[in-house]
Amino acid sequence: MNLDKLASQPCYWLRDGARDSDVVVSSTIRLSRNLDGFSFVGHATTSDLSSVVQRVVAAVPVAFPGNDVAIVDPDELLPEEASLFVERKHASREFMAENRPRALLVRQNEEFSVMVNDEDHVRLVSTSGGFALRETWSRLNDVDDALEKNLDYSFDETFGYLTACPSNVGTGLRASVTVHIPGLIETNHARKVMRSLEKLNLMARGCFGDGVDNLGDLFQISNQATLGTSEDEIIEMLRGVVASVIGYERKAREEILAKDRVGLDDRCSRSLGALSLAREMSLAEAMTHLSNLRFGARVGLILDVPLRLIDELMVAVQPSHLNKLMEAEKLDSPMMEEDELRALYLRRKLAA
Repeated sequence: MNLDKLASQPCYWLRDGARDSDVVVSSTIRLSRNLDGFSFVGHATTSDLSSVVQRVVAAVPVAFPGNDVAIVDPDELLPEEASLFVERKHASREFMAENRPRALLVRQNEEFSVMVNDEDHVRLVSTSGGFALRETWSRLNDVDDALEKNLDYSFDETFGYLTACPSNVGTGLRASVTVHIPGLIETNHARKVMRSLEKLNLMARGCFGDGVDNLGDLFQISNQATLGTSEDEIIEMLRGVVASVIGYERKAREEILAKDRVGLDDRCSRSLGALSLAREMSLAEAMTHLSNLRFGARVGLILDVPLRLIDELMVAVQPSHLNKLMEAEKLDSPMMEEDELRALYLRRKLAA
């Protein structure tokens, strides 16, 4: 897989016309599976883990003929190259950093990816733009069915799919939705909404971790339990809850506009100015200003920056994408620090 080309093209899940994209950035489905006859990853021998990789890698071209699934060995990647797949939602950071036999399989059009020997032997992941849980589940379910014809999964008639973590036993399905909620955060309603989600056995967390809970005002809402309920029930429950969050966020935005439209317009314009002119820009600063810009564009205050561009920049300013993109542009400034590169990249994109 050509990593320079991968970094330069928009993520599969960034597309125009996505449903409810004013609030929902993306929808992700993850399935956890294990191969029958092998110990779970944490207890398996190196030989067994290598055998798991061989079996899954052999099953993929049978399930998906046409040679359109790339096989990536994380051990052959530089750290910044490995992070590229994390930033594009194909793999977890923990998986890419592990020291054991494993493989990452990514369909060339990025519709889905397969982590082999993550916490479980097989983890299937698919992400779509906007509020599209049903469509994403349908696509990944087809992938799972195709692979299961060639792989013998561990399954119990009483408990369902058996997984390393008890919380994944049953369907093995984790559904998540990434939402942009600057309105709820500014009106101090976000914590109340998050507490309500916990009572419904859902989890909400910041998308970037590292102790930064609301970088870019982006949060991921997901189910926690998979046992005792069907895949469709999980999807429909999460859809209903996220639909309510969308309604709360839109109402909060209306309140902010009604209360201080000039102040919001000023803040969004200042962020546009900073992104267009700054000579240094940290990731946290960039995400704050891009969040303001996205807010302003979605409520009609920022008209001269395409909405699609703002979403693309939220991915592009992350470290691995940034380095690859600037390499592709053959930037003749090898001594630049990351914050300088980020500011230069933003200036160029917004000027264009």
